[in-house]
Amino acid sequence: MTIETSATTRGSRVHEHLRAGIISGRHAPGSPLRLAALAAQFEVSMSVVREALIRLAEQNLVVASPNQGFRVVPISRDDLVDLTDLRVTIECLALERSIDAGDTQWEATVVSTHHVLERTDMTDPGTPGTTEEWSRAHAAFHDALGAGCGSPRLIQLTHSLRDSAEMYRQLSGGRTHEGGRDIPGEHRELMELATGRRPAEASAALERHIRRTTEGLLEFVFPGDPAPAR
Repeated sequence: MTIETSATTRGSRVHEHLRAGIISGRHAPGSPLRLAALAAQFEVSMSVVREALIRLAEQNLVVASPNQGFRVVPISRDDLVDLTDLRVTIECLALERSIDAGDTQWEATVVSTHHVLERTDMTDPGTPGTTEEWSRAHAAFHDALGAGCGSPRLIQLTHSLRDSAEMYRQLSGGRTHEGGRDIPGEHRELMELATGRRPAEASAALERHIRRTTEGLLEFVFPGDPAPAR
């Protein structure tokens, strides 16, 4: 392994650890991310940490300022509403394009990821919120819905937006499934409409799904103003 490859591997490892820590809430919104401390934690140089943080800034999970350095992106109700509107636009576009252009392998992936999601326990009586296994299966299913769109940039953007949304969901304790929602039914509807090649109905169902989740997030993360984002 060359030095360059080794540095690249270390950078990817640091990036993934920090990304997971931010999304899960281990690094709280607005908290500082200090180069020296992180370099010591991961046993890498500060330049490796800096490159990882720059990548995270490009993914809108970290912000940087000349005087304060790097910190986790802060949260706000307005940001969540803005994020929701953008997710609706981008994810529905990716889904519609996938329905139009996706091949049978795309259909098979949508069906198989839904199968895994449907058979994964959403909650554990001994753990608050949703299980890690369900969160992974949930992300895989939503990734599959837009994966046939034919645009790597569009796919990358959907992933980035969903990471930001997952950070809010984790802050709610994963409780967006409460309030009488039939989450499995919503996912089943999305799968059936997508594989049934019904783009307009699938897009409308995905928008409802995303906005219902945001309503729950507003209630739990910003209880003073739980109005839906529309």
